[in-house]
Amino acid sequence: MFSGGLDSTAMLHQLLTETDADLRVHHIRMANREQRAEAEQAAVERIIAWCRGRYRPFRYSESALDFTALDAIPIDYLCIAFVACQVAIDTPRCNRVAVASLARDTDIENRSARQRRVFDAMYECYRYRKLGEPELQWVYPVYHATKRELAARLPRELLELTWSCRRPLREAAGFRPCGACKACLARADI
Repeated sequence: MFSGGLDSTAMLHQLLTETDADLRVHHIRMANREQRAEAEQAAVERIIAWCRGRYRPFRYSESALDFTALDAIPIDYLCIAFVACQVAIDTPRCNRVAVASLARDTDIENRSARQRRVFDAMYECYRYRKLGEPELQWVYPVYHATKRELAARLPRELLELTWSCRRPLREAAGFRPCGACKACLARADI
């Protein structure tokens, strides 16, 4: 699962350069009142093009969830579980889902467990229909890294293409990070 942020870009870079696994990279364009979908989409498109020009082939797909009519911001990790299940079923012989969660993320152990429970409940419905693989594993390739370590692993040009702000500010030439949201603050040390 790919957002165009530092964590998922570092995960993509690692999977492309350190494995020979067939990859399906999937981005969820998640529109909500934070209004970050356009900024993330622009970063995703630049990163995918950059990686395709420098690394081995991979399959790319995207989908969208639109919550702009809601005041509440959806829980990202549960939306990811829902879409990951659909992508896994749609990908023949898919036996792993890679997620760029970090150990230092807030409440990550409980979040990851809840995410997998949602996924497993949905996937079981497909297994009942004889779809999907008998076993599917969630993997966290960059789990033990810090933001600074992830940034250091990336080529400078690729790092500069990533986007992490949750509340971007629109400008004539595109977007700029707000500098105040949780994601901007977490990235301030790199």
